Amino acid sequence: MSAETGLVERVENGWAYVSTRRKGACGGCSHQGHCQIIPGMDLVRVKARNAAHARVGDRVELKLSARTRLKGLFVMYMFPVIGLLVGAFSADSLSGLIGLNRDFGLFAFTFLGLALALLLARWVSHRMEMRQELTPVISRIVQSARLPLP
Repeated sequence: MSAETGLVERVENGWAYVSTRRKGACGGCSHQGHCQIIPGMDLVRVKARNAAHARVGDRVELKLSARTRLKGLFVMYMFPVIGLLVGAFSADSLSGLIGLNRDFGLFAFTFLGLALALLLARWVSHRMEMRQELTPVISRIVQSARLPLP
């Protein structure tokens, strides 16, 4: 599991909005529904399921399963590569079958393979989002903001 720590800024209806340090992978992430980059700072605000019942001011640990991360990376990086390869390798036979110039067919079917792979990746990503597979979860409270009782 991938874990990050952050500070709870707001809590509402089983969700917590947590500020955490921005990582290099943030720029390439296709899942923008749960994160908001804070301008002028090296912080990102994340919407997470509040499984630990954290309160405002608590320092918490956010987790996203390794399986989910690997699935997301596969969809984001491998689908386009596979689409390009399938389009390119099927271009010669398909071009001959429908009577296209081989060079134009190679270009057209490679592009078509990429376009179909990107559409499939978008559909899988949307499906993962609807199932809330990409949603981070607050697994534990690292440091509570609550004052200890005397």
